[in-house]
Amino acid sequence: MPPSPDDLASSPMPADGQSPSPGNPQDAPRPSGGGSRRAAPGSRRRRTLLVAAGAVLACLVTTAANAYDNHLFYKTVTEDETRLTTVAAGQTGKVHNIEWKAAVAPTKAPPDSKHGAEVTWLRVDISKKALDASSATMTAEPAEVKLEDRAGRTWTVETQWVGDTPIDRLVVGREYKIQGLAIVPTPVANEVELSFRPSNYKSDTPTEDLFTREGAAKLLPDVDVLRFKRR
Repeated sequence: MPPSPDDLASSPMPADGQSPSPGNPQDAPRPSGGGSRRAAPGSRRRRTLLVAAGAVLACLVTTAANAYDNHLFYKTVTEDETRLTTVAAGQTGKVHNIEWKAAVAPTKAPPDSKHGAEVTWLRVDISKKALDASSATMTAEPAEVKLEDRAGRTWTVETQWVGDTPIDRLVVGREYKIQGLAIVPTPVANEVELSFRPSNYKSDTPTEDLFTREGAAKLLPDVDVLRFKRR
């Protein structure tokens, strides 16, 4: 019996007008949703790389946090405690068998200076001498080099080594020169006094001691500050 018009209307025709082929499981449309699908290899690789990058970033953040924590611990041990020693004019200060001398005097302004008479340039001369072999590896420059007036105002002194820079050891009994320059208001140029914090860093300190809390606790703290009188 030929199909009725209703049967023909309910049977979809191919878009190209060809008659439909017999049913074949391979030709059946695949479901767009539901069911499990394997992730493409490229997607798996991208996820793996993202996980690996996240692990590396977490490791770096943890390392940086630990290093910062150790730095704060060392700073607390060294800089938050101060033992001030006042050195009479023309005399020497001594910290851990290192002898320090210092002098402050007016000097000419550099040729390219744009400052006028309202400020005075001061030259700062510092010398450092190891008194015995136990202090010969204390090769660092002093820290917090500054000038201070009677009102407590401070001005930073820029310093540098003069001549040979000690790296590994100081020659016992030899004076090493450090020179600095600063500008201060002219009215206080004759009263400002020099102070600095001698560094107790030793060049033979194991590197790991610089980056761990336990190592930092073994380091000699920089608690001493020398202040040199002008008169």
